[in-house]
Amino acid sequence: MPRMVRFWEWLESRPDRTAALSQWQQVLGGGESISVAQRFLEPLKTPSTAYPTSRRRGFPLNNACQRDGDILVRDETDNQAGSSLLAGDIVRYRLCLHALRSSLANALNRVCVSRTPVDQDARSIQIGNWEPKKSALFPVHLLICSSPHDLQFEVYKAIVQSEWPGAILLTPTRMHWCDETINDARSHRRLLVPLCEVVEANGDVLRQTPDWDEYLQGFAQMVRLKLPSNYNNTKPLPMRGTRAANIERLERELQQHLLAARDHAYALVDGGRAPELLPRPEQKELAKRLGIPAPAVYRCLTDPRAKLLQILWDAAQSLESVMQFKSNRRR
Repeated sequence: MPRMVRFWEWLESRPDRTAALSQWQQVLGGGESISVAQRFLEPLKTPSTAYPTSRRRGFPLNNACQRDGDILVRDETDNQAGSSLLAGDIVRYRLCLHALRSSLANALNRVCVSRTPVDQDARSIQIGNWEPKKSALFPVHLLICSSPHDLQFEVYKAIVQSEWPGAILLTPTRMHWCDETINDARSHRRLLVPLCEVVEANGDVLRQTPDWDEYLQGFAQMVRLKLPSNYNNTKPLPMRGTRAANIERLERELQQHLLAARDHAYALVDGGRAPELLPRPEQKELAKRLGIPAPAVYRCLTDPRAKLLQILWDAAQSLESVMQFKSNRRR
């Protein structure tokens, strides 16, 4: 799955966290990375006065101007106007920290989202608290800094202003880590964790990677915390009634899709054409049809107890499975 490395790197290179949509798309590269990251972007009312080119390293901005109703790109080095742009091309989109915080809390195991207000200009926000067991709770902060000096300052502030015996400090990447910052953080039981390693894109949501649990194991040792024997879900927890109901609804919806896909394939065969696979509905489309949040669909699909749902979900991607659905041909 895509880990959106360029997206996380770019956040640490733009202090204002704003850009034209085409810039964000260029950084994201396409596919699932765009689907999930666009959920974190919100348009600003004030249009941009600049536009990027690919002539320089990174994402520099050149002046934009209007002439006869057209928006033109003007190269600041030779003062020559270039091609015209659509008005939407200079609408600025900003990273919404509130949306990012919710998505990260949903993705990371046992992190309960914080309810504190979010300052869109802040370099540090509390994502939530990691709660490995009822008697233990540790803050999880996200630090988005554009230089090693800024990161070092935010780490020091997290140490001085908090009375917690330990904390997890997320950063987009390791770009601005230095030995002094790492050592100071560890000596005060603060663990730096790069998001580019512990989350990845999955459809239009984020999900944790196996690296997240490895970092948590290291953090538990750092704060001398003994994790409960059932921490890794060796014994399944009771399924919540809401999720169980959603799983049943998704199963019925996918069964209807498979029937429709099977009929579609055989209709083509009856007409003397090659069978084709009817596209499987995306998670966000299923959420819209059933009136449930898209993250809830993802949680149902990845629930280890939803065996039938996962079989139906995978079958919808296979023409052979679709045509053999329910083991009888429509003839």
